Amino acid sequence: MNTYLEKRNYAIDLLRALTMAMMLMVNDFWSVDDIPHWMEHAAWGEDMLGFSDIVFPSFLFCVGLSIPYAIAAMRRKGKTDGDVIRHILERSFALILMGAFICNYEAGIDPTIGYDSNFYCLLMTLAFFLVFTYYKSQSPMIRWLKIAGWAILLFLLITSRSPEGNTFYPYWWGILGLIGWAYLFCALVFALVRKVSTIVIVWILLFAVCLCCSETASYSFLQGSPILALEGDNIVDLTLSTLHIGNASSHLLVMSGVLFSALILRKIEDKNMKSKTLTILGLALLCYVIGAASHQLFITSKLIGTLPWIFYTLAIDLILYISFDWLVKTDKSKYLSFLNPAGTATLTCYMVPYVLYPLISMTIGWSWSHAIPDALGIVKCLCFSGLCIAITWALGKAGIKLKV
Repeated sequence: MNTYLEKRNYAIDLLRALTMAMMLMVNDFWSVDDIPHWMEHAAWGEDMLGFSDIVFPSFLFCVGLSIPYAIAAMRRKGKTDGDVIRHILERSFALILMGAFICNYEAGIDPTIGYDSNFYCLLMTLAFFLVFTYYKSQSPMIRWLKIAGWAILLFLLITSRSPEGNTFYPYWWGILGLIGWAYLFCALVFALVRKVSTIVIVWILLFAVCLCCSETASYSFLQGSPILALEGDNIVDLTLSTLHIGNASSHLLVMSGVLFSALILRKIEDKNMKSKTLTILGLALLCYVIGAASHQLFITSKLIGTLPWIFYTLAIDLILYISFDWLVKTDKSKYLSFLNPAGTATLTCYMVPYVLYPLISMTIGWSWSHAIPDALGIVKCLCFSGLCIAITWALGKAGIKLKV
């Protein structure tokens, strides 16, 4: 057991908390008008790294950072490899399931079936809390609450229809679903493979998949086609589709976090702050260089999941990580304690808007929100993020916390 994995890494908590706070803010941009373009997501085919494009990959990196610590903690408690694998499968299933239900909400609900999108969203969120809340006991009442939650989800799965008449369908799996599929692959690899050298090989393979299977830029000699453009049914596309890897961008980001925790942090755990900072800043510079080099072939695009997007965001995340590590080591992280609920009850925090949005829609509506002046619109979204974090804190005090 590596000793550095035996204690909690509060820098990861801070990075995760900031990422979730920013995710809540940018996810609320839809509710106001005239957000500056540089803060939005880049459009399909646009060569740009918008502020919003940095958030999701940062969260995937945090997922990967946490995997070695979480699995080490389970093994310290005496959990067997079977227990660890079962936990990974259960957690992945929960994230993928929640992502699928959220996708159907975002696709819209045909009101002619007897309920609208707001009702679907509230029922869905209630079911998630009934099923996935961390209960300190397993009394008969708790079991009935979970059964009620599963019954609600089954009801929504059977009865929901989109405005086009489509039945329940996962579509693109949603943010939670993408996290779930990437977590499943990377966590299983780390749990089953004990050698860091083998994990490095897996990372290289994921990099190769992203390099070869992503759409290239129209200005490259490939004219937008992937380097590996196979026609018809083929074993490569079938394998990537079956494993839900796609072009491996999400998996590469998570595995980068795993590799950073399992290899880099292990190597520098005993170094002083100056040496750690120089090492990680050097790694950030390397990521930037890889991003710039791959930019000669790919555009920077979150929607496509290109290498420049991945490595530019990794460079930013590494700088943020060492900054938070310095704050922790110098006892200055207390000034960011208001973000703690977003870092320790992250899933709860993510789900809070799915209660607030339908309640606002059913009561005061959204016309007021779109009337907010330009600059104040960003402030409004930032305040909304703060509200979600405050509610998460209050729920935690009441003993309500989603845990998968």
